[in-house]
Amino acid sequence: MHKRICCAVMALALCVCALAPHAYATEPLLGFRDLNPRAWYAQGVRYCIENDLMQGRGKNWRYFDPNDPVTRAQLVTILWRLSGEPESGLAMQYNDVPEDKWYAGAARWALAEDVMPGYSAAVFAPDEAVTREQLALILWRYARYLNGYVPTFEELSLDGYPDCGEVDPEAVEALRWADGMGIMTGVRVKGGGEMLQPNAAASRSATATILMRFCLDMGLGDELGVDAETKTETAGTE
Repeated sequence: MHKRICCAVMALALCVCALAPHAYATEPLLGFRDLNPRAWYAQGVRYCIENDLMQGRGKNWRYFDPNDPVTRAQLVTILWRLSGEPESGLAMQYNDVPEDKWYAGAARWALAEDVMPGYSAAVFAPDEAVTREQLALILWRYARYLNGYVPTFEELSLDGYPDCGEVDPEAVEALRWADGMGIMTGVRVKGGGEMLQPNAAASRSATATILMRFCLDMGLGDELGVDAETKTETAGTE
């Protein structure tokens, strides 16, 4: 009898684990079932969630999907929210952005301010993943939108990264700026060393961390109610 009870308890435990594969033994970060509160991205994700720059996804909005790529629609909406959701009188020019979509206002604003233009006059590609070099370029443009200028790092070389030759020439200045400002660092790879991975998709967790660094470097920390020391807690690589 005792053996049968033990077997039943073990079977129940296995069923619970199977039903909740993303649950952590510790309290999930901000209630999201797929976020580890001890992971490298914890402070960046907390920053973006608590400042309403990013939101949950999936059933009941309880999943963050940290490893999924950030899409162009998501990123343009994040920057739009960070700017106070300004209205733009620009008529919708993109054939793939219906007026009733949640990111329509953000796409119009980003085009009007040259923060995040479309791939062509008629194509925004809202569902396409943002690459790491594209993220650097978009934030570089956004910094220019906020301040009217961005610091130059012409003396800074990207040659220290083995994959620097993969960077699109259009994104070189932006990546130098992001690297020089400490906004976007390299990605650690097996065997040691860091890579730029310019053509890799920027994950939602990495984007959250990069956005936190960007906001603090741009002096937006006080406005968003964030301690500047927060940056040092996630100063490692993405």
